[in-house]
Amino acid sequence: MQKLSVENNIFLPQVVQLIQEGHKATIIARGNSMRPFIEDSRDKLVFGKVDRLMVGDVVLAEVEDGHFVCHRIEAIKDGMVTMRGDGNVEGTEVFPEVNVRAKLLQVVRKGKTYTLTNSRVWKCYSAVWPKLLPMRRYLLALYRLLWLHQLPRRWTRSGAASF
Repeated sequence: MQKLSVENNIFLPQVVQLIQEGHKATIIARGNSMRPFIEDSRDKLVFGKVDRLMVGDVVLAEVEDGHFVCHRIEAIKDGMVTMRGDGNVEGTEVFPEVNVRAKLLQVVRKGKTYTLTNSRVWKCYSAVWPKLLPMRRYLLALYRLLWLHQLPRRWTRSGAASF
């Protein structure tokens, strides 16, 4: 099978159009902003139409014209949505609620499908992880060190971590 790379500003509007027509769309996760539970280039994300928005939902939003982000909703107030990636310690996106284009329905991780509406694991994670924001920097560092085996450069002799 041959892979084809397409820029997000071209690809994602097409995905959004299909979702608005009632289809589901599966895309491969890109980036580390939703770590530790969604990993870059490994996990598949299944998006569907937005029925209603709630704090804690993971959504695909067009935060600026042509710029899409998949993050968790932290707050909804006066028609404005605030989102932050689970792997982000600082920085949020704030935009009008109408810019939410799709809602994450399932995550396929290591061959196992987690349906977000009825997965106890995902519900527990979604309830606990956002409350850990003050400790997130340290938890993410432990995750990189223990699970991903990524030592900081300053901890290695040559300055480059290798295994």
